[in-house]
Formats: sequence, C-alpha cells, structure tokens
Amino acid sequence: MNSMKNQLSPKKELFYKESTKVYVPVSDGAELLVYYTTKKPKGYNIFYIPGYASLPMSWNDLWDELYEDFNLYVLETREKSTSRVKWSHKGDMNRSGLDIKDTLENLDLDQKKTFIIAASSATLYVGRALAAEMIDPIGTIMVGIIRTPILPSKLIYMSKFTPSFLINWLLKTIGKLWLTLVMPEGPQRDAYKEYMQNASAMRYKKTKCLTWWDATEDYKKIKTPTWIIGAVEETMHTEDESKLIHGFIKSSTYVQVPDFSYMHHLPGAKDFAKVIKNIIEGK
Repeated sequence: MNSMKNQLSPKKELFYKESTKVYVPVSDGAELLVYYTTKKPKGYNIFYIPGYASLPMSWNDLWDELYEDFNLYVLETREKSTSRVKWSHKGDMNRSGLDIKDTLENLDLDQKKTFIIAASSATLYVGRALAAEMIDPIGTIMVGIIRTPILPSKLIYMSKFTPSFLINWLLKTIGKLWLTLVMPEGPQRDAYKEYMQNASAMRYKKTKCLTWWDATEDYKKIKTPTWIIGAVEETMHTEDESKLIHGFIKSSTYVQVPDFSYMHHLPGAKDFAKVIKNIIEGK
C-alpha cells in the first residue's frame, strides 16, 4: 500500500485555484463556504458535497477533471472549520437538509440543470432534503452512501460532557488509533487521519446528534433519479451497504468502481470523471 501511495500524482488544484470563494447565508443565520467556477453558463451544474468533517481537497484530482465540462460548485458543510456558525445554531439532520436547500436557492441555481454529488455522510443530508421535498434536482450521484454515520458513536456521545480542547486531543490521539486498528494502511486511512487532525470540536459537538441518524426511511421516499457508486474494495463504505441502499431507492442505478483511490486520485479520477460525465450527459 505504501508503494501505491507514493505513485499518486501531485495535485494541481486547478479548480480550487481558479474558483470564486463566497460565504452563502442560510436561513438560521449561519454562513457556509462555497467555491465555484462557471465555465459552461448554459450547461449543467454539479453541486458537490464532501463528507462529514472531511477535507474536501481530497477530491481535487476529480474536480480538476470535471470543472472544464460543468459549472462546478462545492459546499463546505457546517461542521467544517470554514463555516461561520454560532453555538445558538442548530446542527441536526433537518438543518443539514435545509442548508442544501438554502444554498441552492441563494446561489440562484436552476435545479432542473443541477446534479448533486454527495459523498459519505453528505448522502444522509441529501437523502433528508429529497425525502422532505426541500430540493428537486435533475439527479443525484451518491458516493459511498450510508444509512448511519460511520463515526464511533460512543466517542461522539462523550463530547457532550467534554471540553472542546479535550475533544480535539481525543480525536487526534484515540481517533487516529481507532483508524489504525480498523483500516488498512494506505491513502484512505491517511486522509481520515488528516480529517481528525483538523477537527473543530465546537462544530462536532453541535452536530453530534447526526451520529444516531438512520436514513433508511428517507431513502425509501426518494423519487429523484439517483446513481449509487459502490466500490468493491472500499473499507469504510462497503459494497454490501451500497447495494442494500440501492434496493431502498427505487429510482436508483448501481454503478460499481474499484476503490477509494480510483475515485480521488489520478489516474483513476480521470476515468471516474468520465463515469460522472456519462451519467449527466445521458439524462
């Protein structure tokens, strides 16, 4: 696995460097960071939502392959350190769904020309928004779809009674140790450890209730055309889970890919971008 890590191409970050960065206000007063490029004013929009507490930049290689062909928007959700949130702001699943609705509306995006791509826990937010009919995109692409968050719930529950500085220490020590025990060595584990290194304890505490969410009933209500991306060798988002959820979403199509690195890093990201392009242009 170390040899595979060393073969990964350095990220060019073309999309991120060229993108416009704006803070978008949402209906509870919080402000969320969005970065975007609009190279195809009359074309399709991709509204991209990375997973919970993740470092969105891990998707740079894929974005660099997509942004020339589509108007690409990336939302950094409220648990991330970039968000402008206060302790008075909520952090439940309904709020996460509303954040997507509010951001789409405040960016004035035509949802009939917009595909939402969600990764990991962001699939829960999109599932909530679709089930509650908050949004109506032309389609969704769910990468690493899950029914419940994959974070250790006991660790999150402890945050209710633990000062923020101590939570940060726990995530940077015990959290990383947990990843070492449950995940094989490689780029995916490195990325998750980096997520924990950049933890924002206050934001985690505000959104800890997400840990106990089960999206099964939400998924059963989805009518929007949905493509579920399942990876054969994925460690944290298993193919069995993806296929199970595929059965819940009657409007879904199952697409199989190899693994984490294929989707995130070149050269695989180039091929994965073609998969996404074929889905969108086939609509």
